[in-house]
Amino acid sequence: MTGKQLDLFEGVLLTADQQEKVNTHIENCKKNSEHAQTKHNNIVRLLNINGFCKDLHFEEDCKVTIETRKVTLGYRYNNTDFETEVTAEYCYSNIYLIGQSFNSYHGELSPARFYFDVKDNKINCSSITEQYRSYKPSTILEKLKINNVKAANAFEEYKKKINLEKNTIEKYTKLYPDAKVESKDGYSKYEGSYRLIEVLFKSGSYVRFRLDTYNNKEYMCTKYDALTDKLTAEELLEKFNNQ
Repeated sequence: MTGKQLDLFEGVLLTADQQEKVNTHIENCKKNSEHAQTKHNNIVRLLNINGFCKDLHFEEDCKVTIETRKVTLGYRYNNTDFETEVTAEYCYSNIYLIGQSFNSYHGELSPARFYFDVKDNKINCSSITEQYRSYKPSTILEKLKINNVKAANAFEEYKKKINLEKNTIEKYTKLYPDAKVESKDGYSKYEGSYRLIEVLFKSGSYVRFRLDTYNNKEYMCTKYDALTDKLTAEELLEKFNNQ
């Protein structure tokens, strides 16, 4: 039994070398916990002195616990690895910026968390910045506020578009009850995707409208005359000649 002692959790004997590895692991866990606590407090202090307000601009939580975990120590390559249960100190640190985020797909404005990194008293939070780089805390605070305003504005614009789309469909459905009036997706190389309203008649002719939320109205963007499309060149020329 020389050089060994009882592992209270497993009920097996550990060699002196194994116990040393366990002790080292416990010490490292303690150091990591202390380092995490110090880092957490430093970040909170950095945010506070730069105008960030807890529960308004950021949330934080730091918990230190004593836990018993099953760990594997040693190395497989030299057959010194072993599994045992170790009780050690752990730190759980969470700090994130808070604000608003607009989901255009679901049309929802919801609370959002923005995780970030800190290096040399500068903050990298690519979720709210144009570039993936570090900024001064005061700059990040300003960008956080701008992000929240943009999200709120995007949501208001979305609601205007939805209401205008609904009203436009109702308008042309009442005017032309025999036509099929529905919203569709449009696409422009320079503008990307957008919504439009199509009034499709039984003849196959249609008129499409773009929605102008700024002026709260629609404007015609495309028209198609199915009857004219069926004319021969001579018939079309004669039609134009008689206009």
